[in-house]
Amino acid sequence: MSNYYDGLLKLCGFEDAEIENERPRIESSFEKLGIVPADMERANSWVRQNHDVSLEGVRKLLGAWLQELIDLVLSKEEGKKIVYFGFPAILGPGLMLSASSEDVFVSAPDMVLDHTMGQIFNKLTPILESGEANGLPPGHALCSLWQAKIGGIASGMIPVPDLALASSYFCDMGSKADDLVAAQYEIPVAYIDGVMDSKWGEFPEYLPERVHYLGGQINQALEKAEKVLGIKIAPDAWERSQKESRGFVDNLLKLLELMKSDPVPISVVELELLEALSGSSTGRGIREGTKAMSILVEELEERVKAGTGITEKRAPRVMMAAGHCSDPRVTHLIEEAGLAVPLTMVLSWIGGPKIEPKGDYDTPGEKMANYELAAANFHGTDASIKLFEWGSKVMKLDGVIAHYLYNCRPAATTSHAQKKYLEEKTGLPVLALEIDNFDSRSYSADSMRTKVETFAELVKARKRTGYKSLT
Repeated sequence: MSNYYDGLLKLCGFEDAEIENERPRIESSFEKLGIVPADMERANSWVRQNHDVSLEGVRKLLGAWLQELIDLVLSKEEGKKIVYFGFPAILGPGLMLSASSEDVFVSAPDMVLDHTMGQIFNKLTPILESGEANGLPPGHALCSLWQAKIGGIASGMIPVPDLALASSYFCDMGSKADDLVAAQYEIPVAYIDGVMDSKWGEFPEYLPERVHYLGGQINQALEKAEKVLGIKIAPDAWERSQKESRGFVDNLLKLLELMKSDPVPISVVELELLEALSGSSTGRGIREGTKAMSILVEELEERVKAGTGITEKRAPRVMMAAGHCSDPRVTHLIEEAGLAVPLTMVLSWIGGPKIEPKGDYDTPGEKMANYELAAANFHGTDASIKLFEWGSKVMKLDGVIAHYLYNCRPAATTSHAQKKYLEEKTGLPVLALEIDNFDSRSYSADSMRTKVETFAELVKARKRTGYKSLT
């Protein structure tokens, strides 16, 4: 028997049999989330307006996010030990914990809420308001991603975790927000500290001491997780987690190769679903997302062969830091201005220049730290900016939109140094655009339209005149 939510779930890639098998869990989770029949018309319209649902791969990706949401909401009552981590994070510890016990659920709940209650149901604002009312008030430049996590817990939508993995190697606010969760709900926190303040020009080099320090922090966190969760991390958990993630990485590299085409075959709105899922889920969501990617690769290969895409041929090409996590209209604004976006910095973390890790290390934490420092993700400002420089060459860019979160220290402090460096090194115009990637109440598409459209006209004019640049 059909129910009020069946149409939306089918739109998001669920098969009839999947809905029937999941029906009790769907209804239980939707009840906790406050999703009611009146929400369906809005959600259907929102998804069709903002996502390319003509592609089965996109529909399945949306479904993967919903499956992650259902698992998250029901994890406590289904007997799971719950571990929350922040975003962006070194995913290795979470993958190892997940791979070591079927009774452990590991996720980034704020990102899950953003991509489901935001991108699918368009009901994120009440969750943010709950976060603001429970320790993260508005007007204090506090991270809206953390407001979603606090709000989700405070409103009873998502369960209180058994352990928080707090990272200070990128986001210094993350560990402080985890302290808030710990104080309010008396949960233990495993801290992973680190340093991103590398010397300018040091990348791709890094000192062994950095590997030892960050690796030691990861090892301490894993040891605490074993005690709190009552599990033993499998000796081969790191190797198995790397092997299991290979399919996702391989598919992503194929997608990035397809994004070199002119016109670009898909919106960066859909690519954002991929990049965020890879850093948010260690369970069913990422497994189903990897399957969805395989379908999407085949569909986009057909578009490339046919010479079709989502922008006009020879549209100026720009790179951006990341797509908007909860409101796709903000990302679509750039494409609506006539700019093609073939790459984001977050995607370049995986598909960027391959630098071999330096030295051999024995412990799981040091192996992870060595990998992450070589990959530039958590190295420093210099490394982050050079990912844009790499992207400008590989994707033959005509400009860069270096948007930054005003309430994020590592993002905001690089913004203008990034603009200066890239303009000097590449000869490309760079728009430094202040934004909130998780909350569009203050920085909506309409509020940014004039800046983006003016920049687009500049880039189009330069392309018409046949400018010379590093690309």
